[in-house]
Amino acid sequence: MAAHDPNLPTTSTGPSAPRRSAVTRDIRDGRDTAAVIVWRTALDDTGATGDLVAGDSPLTPRLAHNLVAIYSDVHSTVVDLDADDALRHAAETTGRRYLAVTDLADLPAAPASRAAATLVVLRWPRPTGNPRQADNLLSACQRHLAADGSVIVAITAAANSESGMRYAEHEQVLLPAAQAAGLRHLHDIVPLPATDGRDTFTYTTARDDSTVSNHGNHADTPRQTTSTTLVIFGHPDRKP
Repeated sequence: MAAHDPNLPTTSTGPSAPRRSAVTRDIRDGRDTAAVIVWRTALDDTGATGDLVAGDSPLTPRLAHNLVAIYSDVHSTVVDLDADDALRHAAETTGRRYLAVTDLADLPAAPASRAAATLVVLRWPRPTGNPRQADNLLSACQRHLAADGSVIVAITAAANSESGMRYAEHEQVLLPAAQAAGLRHLHDIVPLPATDGRDTFTYTTARDDSTVSNHGNHADTPRQTTSTTLVIFGHPDRKP
């Protein structure tokens, strides 16, 4: 699967084509400058998704469909560490091979293998609640990820007005673990509901260290006020 930039859909799954804006990047002193992309998705079409129950899933059926469509190809393998019903439905109805696994060791370990995972999706924090799990988990993802594949970590964080770990605290665990595992931080996705019935994908400005605490920063504000952020990793030669 190619990088996100050339693979944003040119036609919308909604009433009209998604609007796109230019990406602005700012690399400063080797800091992480992964772009933040705001995905606004329309309400799910119940006729297309059936009677799926969201439960505690951070993915709506429509969001899961967009992730599968953009980050994997037909006949490729989608690996799910949380047996998410919306993700399973999206993969199976679009011709992907869906695997719900609890142990990545059961998968082919060679990135060049035809059976290697094109897309690996997992939730964070994990049910065990152990932050140290990130190192082993992301290392395993790296070993079983296809050369052009993506690892998507769905982070559920506390919003500003809630108690619990903020996005920045989860990021401080995941980014070093990904780097140690040989994965590149490609970009982040902030999923939000669409207000006009159209799916839109909008790049915000590149962030710097101040965005963690500066709630007025355009790039990081959505992540400060919503509970879900999707963090996308890939092999080092992948483009954002």
